[in-house]
Amino acid sequence: QPLPSQVLVLDSHASILITSPSKLLRAAEALKADFIFIYQNETTSDDSDEEAMRSLPRASDLFRGMFATTNLLKLAIPEVPSSPSPDYTQACLSSIKGMDSSVSVIVDSESKFFQLVTRDSERISTRYEGDIAYLQNEDTHNIPVVAVAAPDAKIQFNSLGNYLARAWSPEGGCHICDEEKLDLSTIPSSELPIVQLSIFINQPTPFLEVFFERIAKLNYPKDRIHLTTHCFFEQQQKYADAFNVTHGQSYRSVKVIDAKIFEDEKSAFEEAVSLCLSDETCSYLFYVDATVQFTEPETLRHLMAANRSVIAPMVTRRGKFWSSFWGDVSDDGGYVRSNDYFSIVERTKTGIWNVPLIGSALLMKRHAAAEITSSLGEEYYLYNAISGAALEKNIFLYVDNRIHFGHLTNPENTTLEHLHNDLWELFTNPLDWEERYIHPEYHKWVSDSVKLGDFEQPCPDVFWVPLMSETFCKQLVEEMEKFGQWSDGSNYDTRLEGGYENVPTRDIHMRQVGWEEHWLTILRTYVHPLQVKLFEGYSDKPWARMNFVVRYHPNEQPFLRNHHDAATYTLDMALNRAHIDYEGGGVRFKRYNCTLVDTRVGWPLIFPGRLTHLHEGLEVTSGIRYIFVTFVNP
Repeated sequence: QPLPSQVLVLDSHASILITSPSKLLRAAEALKADFIFIYQNETTSDDSDEEAMRSLPRASDLFRGMFATTNLLKLAIPEVPSSPSPDYTQACLSSIKGMDSSVSVIVDSESKFFQLVTRDSERISTRYEGDIAYLQNEDTHNIPVVAVAAPDAKIQFNSLGNYLARAWSPEGGCHICDEEKLDLSTIPSSELPIVQLSIFINQPTPFLEVFFERIAKLNYPKDRIHLTTHCFFEQQQKYADAFNVTHGQSYRSVKVIDAKIFEDEKSAFEEAVSLCLSDETCSYLFYVDATVQFTEPETLRHLMAANRSVIAPMVTRRGKFWSSFWGDVSDDGGYVRSNDYFSIVERTKTGIWNVPLIGSALLMKRHAAAEITSSLGEEYYLYNAISGAALEKNIFLYVDNRIHFGHLTNPENTTLEHLHNDLWELFTNPLDWEERYIHPEYHKWVSDSVKLGDFEQPCPDVFWVPLMSETFCKQLVEEMEKFGQWSDGSNYDTRLEGGYENVPTRDIHMRQVGWEEHWLTILRTYVHPLQVKLFEGYSDKPWARMNFVVRYHPNEQPFLRNHHDAATYTLDMALNRAHIDYEGGGVRFKRYNCTLVDTRVGWPLIFPGRLTHLHEGLEVTSGIRYIFVTFVNP
């Protein structure tokens, strides 16, 4: 077959053909040159003969970007070696320099054909013509047809690659997302790729029980998953252990990566990769940090179908721009916000994006995991080390924001000093806290469609409403028992300003356990919307000084005499189950001769505190009854 008349020479890892072959050839013809070289700021010239002076690239840059007439290139390069040496490239350069003066050589300093992308290429803009993106050099106003990355500008170049060559457009979105899609629906479940799911608890992490519940719901055959866990904190190891006990037998294998041996995140990650590589059937490593809450059960299948070497689901902290990827990285490895970062995070642009750093959750093909771990540098942070290794090995890191995968919890203020530390996460992770601890029926009762007459009244002006979840009630009781400093039930109480309690109970105040501000926030956020429905015209924000858990025990204080509460209104909420956890108990409102025994866990009774609602706590005959009491606006 005859040879083509022109040859384009590029570094495939660092170049993009922006336009069609026909337009590329027209751009070359317009320059009327036998050799077109990319301009890299430095050239060589022969000063001995000014008329024949010919600018040429440096020998080291000869093959970064060159468009040449084939027959002339064959004269300069009679044989192509597998790996051109410096001597070889210098000889080629000398051969071109020595050609007849009729041979036209251009170093494209005006970006008419080649555009060099550097770290500070601020004068390059992306333009669109329909669904086609092209580059424009704003200094020369030229539109190049080939983009080439400078050696230190791969990050900036990869970012441009997200848009060029019909990759993405405002009109059509992502044009290449499904080009290499893996159709998992055609693969029987018993033949799906084997994945190693490696879960890491790298810092004190909130809502681990919920995290593991969601891991269990991932829609992928567990017998095609090897499970590994690694936890730095002994206090939180119980969550991983409980998951392994409950679900471990369903997985292909289960292994705990010992934190006493692998004492840092990077060495633990390397061990996880080593475990996958030691099994010839392991096709993927799915690294998951426990701050990721997957609400999409199809996450693993979706990422696998994208068919990328390394891909992360785009997840963010709720209501924040903190996400699982960086759009740019500084010279010293720090965070830099890219121009399109907000668009990707807010999902006004959706697609699969080539980015310099990903974290939190990564699906890595076997070969990529091997290549990356072979080049992990000395960076302190694992994600920076992965980023540097991937850049060195020319492995692209992608983040996918096409669907909503879930979110990240914020571990910054998580402590390990309590039995149920999640109870203290109200301020740092308010939405996760709400989903865990507010009653699932609560929002129905504060909707505009619900009127006063819709509320249940077991006694006159005693309203029964769902407020807190059963999980909240159970954990609060356990937290109180762990704290253990119950009052003695006498009238003398050093916790009170005056030191005297007229109607004493055996109780623990919320300020004793550092939880008063949390409960006051619940009053303002969740009780106030109920208050304005139940007590028309009373819109004052609720506040309370007395917020406490009462314990009724047959051998301690089994009942409470008739009394009025020092409050505008009272919340009296059952924390455990009548007829199961205890017998007897309940409350009786004397004025209305109304008794309520079958209380509901997490459903407070809300009633006026003074004058009309004299009430008593009925005797507990067996077991222990716990209630939460709040005197609102005393």
